[in-house]
Amino acid sequence: MKVRPLACGVVLMTAVVLGVACAAPGSAPVAAAPAAPPALPIKPISLDILDIAGDLAITKPIIENYVKAHPRLISGVQYESGGTVDATGKLQAQQTAGRVTIHVVLTGIEALAQMQAQNVILPLLPAYSSALPDLRSVMNPGPLTLQQAGRGYGVLNSGEGDGPLLEYSSSRVGAAPTTPRELLDWAKAHPGRLAYANPTGGSGPSNEFIDSLPYQLGDSDPSNPAKWDKTWAYLQELNKYTAAYPTKTADTFDGLAKSSWDITLASTGWDEQMHQKGSLGDDFHVAAFQNPQVVVQGHFLAVPRGVDPDHLAVALDLMSWMLRPDQQALTFPNYGSFPVKGVALSMATPEAQGAYLKYGRPAFRATLASEATPIMPLSGDAVQAMYDQWNTLIGSKK
Repeated sequence: MKVRPLACGVVLMTAVVLGVACAAPGSAPVAAAPAAPPALPIKPISLDILDIAGDLAITKPIIENYVKAHPRLISGVQYESGGTVDATGKLQAQQTAGRVTIHVVLTGIEALAQMQAQNVILPLLPAYSSALPDLRSVMNPGPLTLQQAGRGYGVLNSGEGDGPLLEYSSSRVGAAPTTPRELLDWAKAHPGRLAYANPTGGSGPSNEFIDSLPYQLGDSDPSNPAKWDKTWAYLQELNKYTAAYPTKTADTFDGLAKSSWDITLASTGWDEQMHQKGSLGDDFHVAAFQNPQVVVQGHFLAVPRGVDPDHLAVALDLMSWMLRPDQQALTFPNYGSFPVKGVALSMATPEAQGAYLKYGRPAFRATLASEATPIMPLSGDAVQAMYDQWNTLIGSKK
């Protein structure tokens, strides 16, 4: 992959303030993070994992492998799924009651920022760095920058630059639009035939699309949604011709398959998953814009405040396990982009290798990697600022 400088406007935020944390308005007081990682439990515990990013579709085999390999530490895993708002409310309720039963949250950078703002998750780094690999040594450059943008409140477990892309029906669309302007022109000519998920629900493809627009359209400060004059004007115009915004990314592919619309937003990971599951057939393809600005996206593991030491210790150990190259290779059938160095297709099972070669579009990925300029997604307070503006200017108008 050709290495290019990261786009301007990215601020690497690595400092984490430790000590007694101030609770968000209306939330219960929370204790500061301990100064060192807790010891691993002497009896196996059961772990409850809440997925609000669709991460389990990629990483569940790694988690199940951890359970099999560590029977003295963990007896099993319970999985839950939900949205960002629901997750924050659930965590706040458990913390107020003094009984936190969710031990790990799988999340994207946007929801990570929201949970941090609501003070419901622990700062993991640098407090627990001794329980984790040296992230600067094991991570690839793009994911490492995304890891740092998370401000230490999560540990990246999957991700690379793989979108935004357009997923489209070749029989109904023909050639895909090659620029945002062409996409707008196509939408005008085909009202209601373009759909993308509501970005405030944490949709990866939707957030990648919106985060990339300030770079593609030439806004003065892509890191500040308040200065996105061209982007907001574009999205307001596009809003006149899109279908209603589905809540979940998966729903956009369901509508595409059922001919409810002809184009939606995607990433290489989502495209691969939908084809492998059989949700999309051979008629559906992906395309990148010319001179693509590829957003480095990924999923994080976060730990809620109030988790007891035994569960916290196992959660940290699980994070280390998930960053092993041999475990990352298990995600080849559903992903093919990795945060850590040293992952090779030969590490995957024969079935996974075959699935990746059939559905993973390795040639397309190689071309995208060589041509794309990697950029960072919004992080911190800018995420909520973008969501507020999108709701005001776009979502409320539909």
